[in-house]
Amino acid sequence: MSKSDLQFKSTQDPAKLKELFTLCGSEWGGPLDPEEFGKVQTESFEEYIKSGLKIEGFYIEDTSKGLIVATTIIKHLKGLYKPADRSSLISSVPDPSLFGIKNITSLLVSFVFTHKDYRRKGLAEQCISQAIAATEREIVDHHLQKSDESANDSFRKMTLDNFSGEVDQELANYYLGKEYVWFLFSGVQTYYKRFGFKGYPIDFYEIPVQELTEGQETVLKQLIEDSESQNQHQPDAKSKILGKRIKLLDWDRDEDQEVIQFILQTKELEILSELNKLSYHSELQGDRKSSTSLTNMSNILSMTKIGSHSTLSAIGETTTTGKPRGSEDGSRRKSSALNQTVPKFAIKPSFADYKSKVVGALGYAKSDQSKKFTKLQGAIITNDLQRRSYYILWNSLKGEFFITGMGEIIYESVLPSTNSQRRGSSFTGLNDLGGYNFQDLDILISAALYTAKNRSPKFQNVYVSTHDLPSDIPDAVMHDFFINYLPFSSYASDEHKEKRKEAKSTGSEEHRVELLADNGKKVGVLPMVRQFGSGKSEFEVDWLENGMWCWG
Repeated sequence: MSKSDLQFKSTQDPAKLKELFTLCGSEWGGPLDPEEFGKVQTESFEEYIKSGLKIEGFYIEDTSKGLIVATTIIKHLKGLYKPADRSSLISSVPDPSLFGIKNITSLLVSFVFTHKDYRRKGLAEQCISQAIAATEREIVDHHLQKSDESANDSFRKMTLDNFSGEVDQELANYYLGKEYVWFLFSGVQTYYKRFGFKGYPIDFYEIPVQELTEGQETVLKQLIEDSESQNQHQPDAKSKILGKRIKLLDWDRDEDQEVIQFILQTKELEILSELNKLSYHSELQGDRKSSTSLTNMSNILSMTKIGSHSTLSAIGETTTTGKPRGSEDGSRRKSSALNQTVPKFAIKPSFADYKSKVVGALGYAKSDQSKKFTKLQGAIITNDLQRRSYYILWNSLKGEFFITGMGEIIYESVLPSTNSQRRGSSFTGLNDLGGYNFQDLDILISAALYTAKNRSPKFQNVYVSTHDLPSDIPDAVMHDFFINYLPFSSYASDEHKEKRKEAKSTGSEEHRVELLADNGKKVGVLPMVRQFGSGKSEFEVDWLENGMWCWG
């Protein structure tokens, strides 16, 4: 084989894309053989293409053998972008370009693979570099062709050099950098830094499927049985005692697909609200969202300990001399209220992308039981006493089972209410004081563990990123739930609790919930971003909500 035999090519033909996926299936297929893997992935992407979104495959072929030896797939997803607010640094006049959120295109790099006989030759690096360069050239040409010559701010007029007649690449990258953002989820940690990608690490909770106790499973099955009963408006005695109702989201039911779409729309509204924030406080920023997001004030007050160096303590505490912390002469400390000076972007929640992942997951299901539980996409629990509903979504991604979203849902028609319209208990006032019902979260997690257990025995753990947890519950509270509450759930038997306590005291626990604070190393997921037209991995941009819900 000579270098001239290796040719770089691209395709959007589903038949050719199937060849690329089949190559990846030689190692990534799991229970599927390469051909089956290629077929499943092609069907999954066809669903995506039907919605009008673009997928392009790039590959290197050994023409002497007619063999594809390296691949890279690029998906065009919808995104949202908020430019940085630097108007206050220049003048007091508001910048009109900052009004609203811009719709942009997010370019996802995926399916990077090299044939085992052609490795250590730099072919993966060559394929990725050329795929990125070819995509960016195509985008520049597209914008030049659609430019309106009569408009003063046309892309052609703004980027063409008057002397050479050539496109000024720096100017083109500057303008298009606000309309296109590259991203990927690296399974090889910082490998992609050489291409200009910057890491945005996330941590995960690892929940062993064995954490599902007999008591939790019994309660869950009873709730499921109630939900499937013929007369949902008159739950049996057990349901009244529990005061809870559950709804499993079945992909075969159109109304459940509509609920998932509603959840994604709600998530988009939350993202838009977060993107629109132009000011923040350096001491009050949240941990899970963007660096500019403000934590809920009631959460700060309830979670802050006197003497700590976080949140409100840095603002309100004084030193023993009576001087404000951070000052030498007792003068007022410098304000930590700042304007957003970093551009922010987020992937736009897409039902088409969600659907393509479901189609892919169903392709792996072989037995009737596996198919049944693969069709289950999540659950909603309604607490009649507190009059609150929380949802959970999950999916099998990269050979593991992930929770891809949790949060409160306000949607009256999700579950029918009970017949009685009695006055709510005064205990519901606890909600307004920042109370959280761990039992409801316990049932949702139990539903995920129960589904993973029945989908496939290969799922030993359920993973959830810290970015995919309910946004209205503080990190510290969720940490307490996973580490301290879940193993000793009220639904667990006394015998189980005693065994766990004994195992914990002797350090002999075989399985326990863990926070993988290793930036996703064990799970093999590192979200990364690259600026359009730049190979430098040092830049400022804030990626909101980079959880597993947008993994691809």
